[in-house]
Amino acid sequence: MKLRLIFLVLSLLVFLSAATGSYLYYASLKRAAFAEAEHNANTRIEIIQKNLSSYLSENVKPVRALAGMRQLVEFFAGRVGETDAALEKPANNLQKNVYRQRVENLLDHFNRALSSDVCYLMDKNGVTVASSNHAAPDSFVGKNFAFRPYFQSAIMGLPASYMALGTTSGRRGIYCSYPVFVESDPHPLGVVVIKASLEQIERKLGQSRDEIVVVTDPHGLIFIANRKPWLFKLLWQGGESERQQLVESRQFGKGPWAGVGLKPDGSRYAVDESGRRYLVNRLEIDGFPGWQVIHLRSLKAIYKVVFDPLVRVTVPTVITLCILVGLAVFFLYRNASVEIVQRKKAEQALRESEKRYRSIYHNTPAMLHSINRDGLLISVSDNWLEVLGYVRSEVVGKPLFDFLTPESRKYSESKILPEFFQTGYCKDISYQLVCRDGKLVDVLLSAIGDRDRDGVIVRSLAVSIDISARKETEAALEQAQEKLSLYTRDLEQQVKKRTAELQRLSGSILADQERERAAIARGLHDELGQVLTALRLETVWLGDRLRPVDAKAAERAAMMTSLIDDTIDEVRSIALRLRPGILDDLGLVEALEWYAADFERRTGIACTCSVAGEIPELDDSLATAAYRISQEALTNVARHSQAEQVTISLVVDNGQLRMIIADDGCGFIAGADIEAGGLGIAGMRERATLIAGSFEIVSAPDRGTRISFRSRIGEEEVI
Repeated sequence: MKLRLIFLVLSLLVFLSAATGSYLYYASLKRAAFAEAEHNANTRIEIIQKNLSSYLSENVKPVRALAGMRQLVEFFAGRVGETDAALEKPANNLQKNVYRQRVENLLDHFNRALSSDVCYLMDKNGVTVASSNHAAPDSFVGKNFAFRPYFQSAIMGLPASYMALGTTSGRRGIYCSYPVFVESDPHPLGVVVIKASLEQIERKLGQSRDEIVVVTDPHGLIFIANRKPWLFKLLWQGGESERQQLVESRQFGKGPWAGVGLKPDGSRYAVDESGRRYLVNRLEIDGFPGWQVIHLRSLKAIYKVVFDPLVRVTVPTVITLCILVGLAVFFLYRNASVEIVQRKKAEQALRESEKRYRSIYHNTPAMLHSINRDGLLISVSDNWLEVLGYVRSEVVGKPLFDFLTPESRKYSESKILPEFFQTGYCKDISYQLVCRDGKLVDVLLSAIGDRDRDGVIVRSLAVSIDISARKETEAALEQAQEKLSLYTRDLEQQVKKRTAELQRLSGSILADQERERAAIARGLHDELGQVLTALRLETVWLGDRLRPVDAKAAERAAMMTSLIDDTIDEVRSIALRLRPGILDDLGLVEALEWYAADFERRTGIACTCSVAGEIPELDDSLATAAYRISQEALTNVARHSQAEQVTISLVVDNGQLRMIIADDGCGFIAGADIEAGGLGIAGMRERATLIAGSFEIVSAPDRGTRISFRSRIGEEEVI
C-alpha cells in the first residue's frame, strides 16, 4: 500500500513538474515575444522618423537657391537688363509681363526638377503673384496666403517649414518658404515657397494589418497615416478648446475632426472601440516641435507569436509525458521489489565502504583532521597523532588553534578560516604545528568543505604535509634566485626589443589598413558608383518609355530609381567614411572641416573646427593619425557624451602640431576602465605613439571631456 502511495505521489509530482515547466515556457516565450516586438517597433519608428525628417528637409536648400535667382529679384525690383545702369530704368507693362513669364518658367523648371507639388511666389502682402500651376484650374495666382505661418515667418526674414492641408488644392503637403531680398533693401520684397507632396512618405510606411503608423500634430490630429480612413482624425479624443484651435489655425481645413476611437491605457498601450489593445511607441520629429511619429502594434499579433509555438510544442509534449509517466509507474511498480532488494545491498555496501574509508583515513601516511564551524577538532588520523605525540582523547573536542604557533593562529583566525567557510576550499596554506614536546613542525595544509543539504559548510577535511625538509632547500633557492635575476635583466632587454618590433608591426598594420580603406573607397566610388549611375539612367529611360503605356510599371520604375538614388548616397557615404579623398587631395584642415560639418549634420551636435595660424603641408602619416584620432573622438562623443557642442582646434607652435577636441558632455572618471570591450581610446593612443606624438585625456563627471594630441611636424614614425 505504501509503495502504491509513493508511486501515486511521484506521478503527481511529474504532472505538476510538466505543468510548471509549460507555464514557465509560456511566460518566457511571452516575455521574449514582447521584448522582440518592442525592439522591432523602436527600430521601425526610428527608421521612419529619420526618413521623414530627411524628406521634410529635402526642399530647404532648393527653396533657398530659388529665392536667390535673379529673375525673382528683377521681378520685384521692376528693372530691366543685366547691368546696374539698366536696373535703374523703370520697366513698362510689357517688360513686367516678360518678368512674370521668366519667373513662371523658373518656377516650372524647379517644380519639374524637384518633382514637387507646386512652386509659387508671393508678394509682401501674401498674395501669390506667380506659380508653377498658373495654368491649372486650382491655380494659386491671386490667392492670399498671408495667414499661413510659413509666410509670416519668411516675410520677417526667417525661412520656415510647415505641414498643412492646402486651402486651394485640398492636398496635403510640406511647405518650405524663404524670403526674397533686393540688395538695396534690407526688408524682404516677397516670399518664395516650394510645396512637396506627402504621398511618397505614406508609400514608405507600408501596409500591414498588425501595425499602424501615423504622424500627428501637437493637438493629436493625424496628418500622415498608412491607413487612409484615419487621416484628419484625432488619435486621442481631444477637448473643445483643441478643436477650436484647429479651426482657427486653418491648417487642416474646416473639420470636423472626429476621433479614431482609441483610448490610452497607461503610457505604453491603447485600446480601440472593439476592445483590441495596441502597443504604442512614439518619437518626436526633428524641426517640428510637438509633431510625433506614432507606431501601434496589435497585441493580438504579439500573442499569436506566444500561443502558436505553445500549442505546437507544449501540448504534444505534455501528452507524451503523461503517457510516459503512466508506463514508468507500471514498470516501477513491477520492479519495486527488485529495487528494494538492491537498495538493501547498496546499504550493506555503503557500510563496508565507510569501514574501508575509516581504515584508509587512519592508516594513510599523511596528517588528516576535520574541524567544525567553531574550529573544534572532531576527528584526527592516527598519523596526525603520531607526528605530534598526542593521544586521541587529548585532541578531539579541542580547538585547532591550541596546536598552532601564535603567528599561525593569528593568520588562521584573521584570514584562512573566514575565507574557507565562505568558499569551502583552501590549498597549500603554510602553518607551524607545536608537538607535545614543544618541537615545531612546518606543514602545508589543504582542505575541502563538507556541506549539508542547504549548501552550508559544516566541517572540513584537511590534509597536512610535513615540509620541514623543504626549509633546508630554501637557502639553495635564494642562490638560484640571484642567478635568476641575471636572466631577468636579460629578459627585460629581450622584452624591450620585442616591444619595439610589435610597435613596428602595429604601425605597418595601421598603414596597410589605411591603404586598404583607400583602395576599397576608390573601388566603391569608381566601380560600384558607375554601375549604380548607369543602372539609374536605365531605370529613368525605362520609366519614360513605360509612362505612356503602363502607368503602374512606370511608377515601379520610379520607385526603383529612388531606391538606386538611396543606394548611391549610401555607397558615397561608406566611401567617405572609409577614406575621405579630401584628406589626400586638400589636406588635414579641409578634411577636418568637412568631417565636422558632416558630423553635425548626422548627429545634430554643434561641431566647429578652428585653425590658429598657418598649417604647413603635413606628411601623410601625421595627417592620417590626426584625422583618425579626431574621427574616433567624435564617434565617442556621439555614442557616450550626450554633448550639445564639440570643438576641434588646430594650432602650430614651434614646429609642433597640437590638436584639441573638447565637448560639453557628461564626462567620465579619467583613468577608469571605460572601454570594457572597446579599443577606441587605446587605438587613438597607439596612433599618437607610432608618430612620436603624445595623447592625453582630461575628463570629469558633468564637466565634459578634453582630448589633446601633439606631434612634431616632419618627424617620422618612431618604433
